[in-house]
Amino acid sequence: MVIGVDAGALAISDERLKVGVWRVTFNLLRELGNLDRNNEYRLYSFGEGIRGIREIRERWGERMNEVRLPRAGWSTLWLPAHLRLFPVDVFLGLAQTLPASPSRSIGFIYDVGFLFHPEAYGKSAARLEKQTAQLVKRADHIITISESSKRDIFNQYGIEKDNVTVSYPGVDEYFIRPRLARQGEAFRNARPYFLFVGSLNKAKDLPTAIEAFAIFLKKMKKPYDFLLIGGDYWPDPAIDASINRFKLNNRVKKLGFVADEQLAPYYRATTAFVTTALHEGFCLPAAEAMVCGTPVVALDRGSLKEVVGDGGIVVEERRLKSAITDLADALLKVTDLKMRERLSKQAVKRAKLFSWRKFAENVFSLYKDGFPLSRE
Repeated sequence: MVIGVDAGALAISDERLKVGVWRVTFNLLRELGNLDRNNEYRLYSFGEGIRGIREIRERWGERMNEVRLPRAGWSTLWLPAHLRLFPVDVFLGLAQTLPASPSRSIGFIYDVGFLFHPEAYGKSAARLEKQTAQLVKRADHIITISESSKRDIFNQYGIEKDNVTVSYPGVDEYFIRPRLARQGEAFRNARPYFLFVGSLNKAKDLPTAIEAFAIFLKKMKKPYDFLLIGGDYWPDPAIDASINRFKLNNRVKKLGFVADEQLAPYYRATTAFVTTALHEGFCLPAAEAMVCGTPVVALDRGSLKEVVGDGGIVVEERRLKSAITDLADALLKVTDLKMRERLSKQAVKRAKLFSWRKFAENVFSLYKDGFPLSRE
């Protein structure tokens, strides 16, 4: 068979944007290269000098063929035209969008937070809403990354639950095997700290986490910091406003983008990973933290309770104000050494659910025997 793949995400050159879809695309193709020794893969991309595709092709050779199309009109004109002229047996829509084509297709939906909080997605909300609705209509089958997202998809689009497969993403080897990390493994901060990793955009609702941290500091006698690691490609101005409002300029520190292979020391040295994202489809940084033995403190939003399980403290959100206080109390609890040691063991055990190999096996199983699933 010939498997077409939307590999456009690998054209990203800005390191701050190599999250989410980029990670799924790169890791899925890497694992499929190990799993599938028979089929040919056409990796549809645009742009010049795509390092991710080069790495994949150098390892798996001609089984991974790149088809480079013009950037302008790539997904709406050039990709559909190419698929009509040169059909594939199965097309993998990894970017939460599917081109119109005669090929059987598997669409990937990571989350639908843009439907619940469009204000946090800005101009992207309308585009994501349109693309995802088209994907639902065109896909023979859908893969999503949590049971929470599956429920959202079912409730919002009314499709058959049997047409959606849940497969958890994985955690990169840098976090599982520390020796693969670059030099500088031992990270030290002057004070104990909490950690957030992710894009510093509105969807992450960091002002809520900062307010909880401010309440925590009033209750905790020992000084703590709150480190924010992540790209500011779509910066949320409310983050700095919250830091100033609670006079935390010396306690909340924005460290900017940190490469994956340098992140593990930050996870291992922190008291807990903290997230208050508005609606997560999965939350890869939470999984990365847990595999490093770091507990997670989070608000019960989207899939976070499902992903974290007993590997942290997930605070229910009945009313936001009381939830913020409860979140501060959770931060206080996790500073207790015995509590943190227990949660750390549970986090490592929980993180074993998250494997790129398992993710790829689940995808591969859908088409390896001729794609038995049919469009409704």
